[in-house]
Parts: sequence; structure tokens; C-alpha cells
Amino acid sequence: MHREVSPRKTSRTALFTCLALVMATTMVQGTLTTSDSYENTDRCSFVEALQFDGQAANASVQWQVDLGPRLPGSEVSANFREAVTENLTALDYEVSTQEHERYDMKLTNLFAKWSPNGTSSGLLVLSAHYDSRNIADQDINESNQSQPVPGANDAASGVAVLLELAKHIPSMGLNHDVILFFNDAEDQDQQYTLGAEAWAENLTEEDVASIHAFVLLDMVGDADLQLHNILPGNDTLKSRVVDLATDLGMVNGTVDCSGSAGEDIVQYDTLVGVLDDHVHPHELGIPSIDIMDTSYGEAKPYTFGSYWHTMEDTPDKVSAESLGAVGRLVELGLRTYAFVDITEDQESAENTTEPNENPSNTASEDDRGSKSLAVLAAVGLFSVLGLILVVEWKGKP
Repeated sequence: MHREVSPRKTSRTALFTCLALVMATTMVQGTLTTSDSYENTDRCSFVEALQFDGQAANASVQWQVDLGPRLPGSEVSANFREAVTENLTALDYEVSTQEHERYDMKLTNLFAKWSPNGTSSGLLVLSAHYDSRNIADQDINESNQSQPVPGANDAASGVAVLLELAKHIPSMGLNHDVILFFNDAEDQDQQYTLGAEAWAENLTEEDVASIHAFVLLDMVGDADLQLHNILPGNDTLKSRVVDLATDLGMVNGTVDCSGSAGEDIVQYDTLVGVLDDHVHPHELGIPSIDIMDTSYGEAKPYTFGSYWHTMEDTPDKVSAESLGAVGRLVELGLRTYAFVDITEDQESAENTTEPNENPSNTASEDDRGSKSLAVLAAVGLFSVLGLILVVEWKGKP
């Protein structure tokens, strides 16, 4: 996800802003493409029974940071995997690892699989990277720039949500497998998404066909939570996330299941092209979405905010409320089967080039209102604009 932006890449800001403006049509809110089974679900009947504990997730963030830098190949990283394996095995998950060598780096992906009793309809992958960045290269203090970041939001937050969800998944009565994928080496030096890339490269055609969706959680603990529309991604999944968020009071200008006005948390009218772990399954045709807050701290040009990749990425910048909001969103999606039986959409089928790597590519405030779901609807325009979305893929070792 988090590649430092060079000056030659800054022109892509205009490209994505243009994309947002051209594709803004009359659609403002609503469901675009959902299956009959999902539409027929009374989601509000599930809301009061949600069990996700934001305080427990927040404690997990502190635990991870207290372990120390979770760098690939390190003892701290091994300690993390050992603790997670012990805890999830006790919950009847089948835990396994895969090791890979990339850029002289030994990385270890960790998987925890829960399977239903009886026949499974396929599997859903919920993922977060557990490695913390090895250098605080965006820190304003030059003496800190060679130090490893604490990684509270950028790493620990997504993992914390998965670990808390893991407590409740076995009792949900799901009819499909769930794989919790803790991926490694997402954010090291100038190499990114290596764990997810290695996993995707080793999937067989049968594996790909069996996966309902890939749901990524990254930087979701920011106390000032703003979840943005990450490109690329599956239109149907994005539409359903907006549905779920509306039910939970996370969308401004809407009313939640209790009749209360929604907060401005899910801001899918803000478009951001991000190289993140979801890109690799997306390119294989697996319906994928990146649930992410790209504004961490004060705005800072060509970054994801003033705390991002700095020594300021500490637990005090993360909140139980934010973690709880994201956790409840994903839990509601699990319980209502929002992440399965996803219809292939035009955006996913056509947008297979690498996303813009510039963290500053967000649509302006003046352009807000209808762009988010309009992007998902204006398929024809997207196919034309897709021809100019030419970006270079990073080389492989």
C-alpha cells in the first residue's frame, strides 16, 4: 500500500480528480448491484445483536505495539504469530503458515481457517497486514527516520479487528469457510504488499474460484475515522458496505436502523487510488475491497497524513470507538452474507491496472456529494478512462 511518492508521480492526482468529476452522475445514495438473497435480508434485525467489542480490540492494539517492531523475520514477529496461533487454535481455528523469500527478506503469512459443520459454499478471506514499517521515513525529525514505527494504526488496527471478530465467527452459523489472513511484509523499505502478492501467486484456479471475496482492513483505528473509497475494488462490495454503514449510522445524510442521523464516517465520495494488499486478488478476478482511512492526522502533501510512517503512529492516536465502528461494520456484513455471492462488475473486470500510488489523490471537498456511488454506476465512462490509467508495475525479485 504505502509507497513513497516521487515527483514524477504527482501528475496522477489530476487524473483521479478528473475521473471523479467526469463520472459524477445523478446517483447519490443507494444499492447498485446486490443479489436477491442479500436484498431480502432484514439487516436491521441483526444490529442490536452485534457483539464486537471495541475496547477489546483497542487493548489488542496496545499489546501488539508493546511486543515491539513486528519486522519480517524478527523474533517479535515470531512471538506475535505464536500468540495468535495459540489463541485461535483454542477457538477451533485451523492455523497454518506459509514462508516466502522476497528481496532478501524472509516473510511469513499466517492463516486461521474456520469451517462450518457440513458443506461449505466456499470461503471468504478477511485480511490485514501484521508487520510494522521498519523506517519512519515520513517523520519530520530526521533522527527518527531510520527508526521502526510503532505501527499502532498502520498494522495493529486491522489485526485487532480480525482478532476480535475471530471470537464471534464460530457462533455466527455461517455456511461458508472464513480465512483470517494475517499477511507479512506489506510495508518494508520501498517494497510493498509482498505477503499478499506471494499468497496470490500461489493460488490455483480452483482456489480462486472458491473465494467469495477478499476484504482487507488497513489503517482503520484512527480516532478521527474517515473510510474512503479505495480504487481499485469491487462495485458490489462497495455498494454493500455503504448499505451496512447506513444501517449503523456511519453515513452522513442518512438515517440508521434506530432512526438516528448518520455520522460522516464512510465517505465513499472521496476517491483514493492505493496500492494495497487487495490489488493482488483483485487482479485475479476475486471480488476485493480495501476498507481504509487514508487521512491519519493532519493533512500532509503526498502522504496519508502527518502520523503516517512516523514515530507518532502510537496507540493514543487509535480509539476503541473507531475500531468498534469498523468491527461492527464487518460483523454485520458477515451475519447478513454481504461479502458472499458477489456479482462480477464492470469496474472489477476492466480496471486491472495498478492503482495510483499517490496518497494525495483524493477528490476535493467541492466535488463531494455524488461521486462515490456514481463511480460505481458510470461503467461506460470508466471503461474509456481506464485506457489512460497506465501505471508501471513494480519488478519482482
